[in-house]
Amino acid sequence: MLNRINNVLGRIEIAEDKSSWDFGFLESIRDQLAQGRTLSTKQQDILQQIEGRWSDEALRARGEWHSSWDDEKEERFSIALQYYYKTGYYSSLTTKYLGADHTRRGVPTEKEYNKLVLNKYAQGIIRNVTGETKFPAGTTAQLRQAGSQAPAPVVILKNCEDATRVTSFAKGAKPIQVLLIGSATPFWTEERYLKKAKKRK
Repeated sequence: MLNRINNVLGRIEIAEDKSSWDFGFLESIRDQLAQGRTLSTKQQDILQQIEGRWSDEALRARGEWHSSWDDEKEERFSIALQYYYKTGYYSSLTTKYLGADHTRRGVPTEKEYNKLVLNKYAQGIIRNVTGETKFPAGTTAQLRQAGSQAPAPVVILKNCEDATRVTSFAKGAKPIQVLLIGSATPFWTEERYLKKAKKRK
């Protein structure tokens, strides 16, 4: 049993993932065995699961995943991290891969990436950050008004591509900075609250 545990611990050390839960668990049960105590059935089951995660086949798949990592995956994962850091969800992953200064560190596992990026909420956020704008900077548009008020004309100042400013995964929730014509104070709104300016006849 100790040989099995030490074998997996060695694989994790080589992969430089000693901060992982798997490594901590294996150290714990190794100490337990060293004290002359036996493993429970549940602990033996977990050990078997960990061995599967660090098998030759699993390590080969992990290497292929790392090789496939590119700028697009990095951008999508970083956007999802920024969003979930702000909302508080998936805190274990945001803490693991996003420092207090929002500095990215390390490549996630394929499972972690899929969990964080391939859900409908993250997909909406990513779309609102990276999607092509309908209102380029320097053009004019109209701010939709409630009730009987006429649409207010605005100048588009800036299109936001910062994930920390995106607050909604809803379609059209891409942040955009505008300036009401006749005003000196710009403000942020979302594309869904704007419409194309009417062409002058």
